[in-house]
Amino acid sequence: MVMVLQERKIRLSKAVRLRDAFTGEPVAAGVKVSSLSGGKVEKKREGYFLFLDVAGAGLEMEAESPIYQKRRLTLPVDFGECVEEVFLYPSPAYPLRQGISVVRGRTKPLSVLKFHVRDGQGNVRLIHDYQKGEEEISFYKKDRSPGGLWYIQKKGKEEGEYFRTESMADEGERYRLRQPLSRTYQKKDTLICQAQESMADEEGEFYLLLPDPGRETCLLHYSCESKGKVTEGEAEILKGHKNSLFIK
Repeated sequence: MVMVLQERKIRLSKAVRLRDAFTGEPVAAGVKVSSLSGGKVEKKREGYFLFLDVAGAGLEMEAESPIYQKRRLTLPVDFGECVEEVFLYPSPAYPLRQGISVVRGRTKPLSVLKFHVRDGQGNVRLIHDYQKGEEEISFYKKDRSPGGLWYIQKKGKEEGEYFRTESMADEGERYRLRQPLSRTYQKKDTLICQAQESMADEEGEFYLLLPDPGRETCLLHYSCESKGKVTEGEAEILKGHKNSLFIK
């Protein structure tokens, strides 16, 4: 009897890069990443994880760490066509630096929270006018953005919108948007500022970290999304304190 052995080709199903949602830095040490859809997980440098031989069109992954909230996500299998950036949100065990303000609160379980400090100034300058629906935006930033999340609004207007750019690169002035913006913005009357993101756990508890605002008090604007419904509001935050926030 003759046995013919064929080399089994291992397929790359999905490439993922883990980042700290507060600092924007790649995360690899101390994180356990697993596939709940079969196959294997291969750890690379700079926060990259490769999912190999996943059956089906979807990948369910889980990331666990002592200092981050556990995340479970379902991602499309694209055979490495693009790298999916997954942000890990700090937990109460996250090490704190001097000047960081803490916001702990409660809302509906598994809600996604976006927030920024509203000061009427902004810290990013729009270079060219943005037309509604365009896939790229052009702006100049002085400092590195922690997680590629931003808030844009017209001067003197209360309403605005959060957006995320595809690339975390420091260089360049044109950035591809994850989703086009819903309004047109002109550079002469537009404010853009850095934003943060977090998520409520299965009990509805959430934990936010706010960089040093430079003032003893600041006005925190938040957007809380649960099952397609978005709740927005504001709260006063005390610098360097443990603040509480309840969102219905």
